[in-house]
Amino acid sequence: MDIQEFARIFPERIEKIKQFTQGNDIKDIIGTEAVNHYKESFQNEGFTDETLNPWKDVKRRDPKSPWYGHSGQTGKFSAARTTAKVLTGETRELQNSITYERIPGGARIKSDKPYAAVHQFGGLAKIYGKKSFNMTPRPFIGKSAVMVRKINDKIKKEFARLLKGV
Repeated sequence: MDIQEFARIFPERIEKIKQFTQGNDIKDIIGTEAVNHYKESFQNEGFTDETLNPWKDVKRRDPKSPWYGHSGQTGKFSAARTTAKVLTGETRELQNSITYERIPGGARIKSDKPYAAVHQFGGLAKIYGKKSFNMTPRPFIGKSAVMVRKINDKIKKEFARLLKGV
């Protein structure tokens, strides 16, 4: 490519990058990567910033606990619940509720489950809406260096694609 061809192509490519950074595609990359990263917390049983920070174990996996094998769906013992991952539940409702919406300048990650906050931050909760207890925080959404690197890598690949041939 000679300088004249470069001078002709370069402004077109810069315009494509401008459209990408100001449009919805970049917001979709941010939102999708963030949602995927946060959903991995449930599979990893902990939150990853630079490294995995495991969640405190649950009583339903402790054979010495009266909650051993407890099923929140049936209220009865379930052998499957003795080994089920923390915060996965039988329906994976909380994990599946993590979504994003485009906002000016990026994407907002959200869950429509009213109990998401008590799992994220800990605090007073009730068993079957009756007996109160203090829930251990098990954060699954937050600032993450690993997630930022994943997002940056995807955006860099898109820039490279848009600049290909320059």
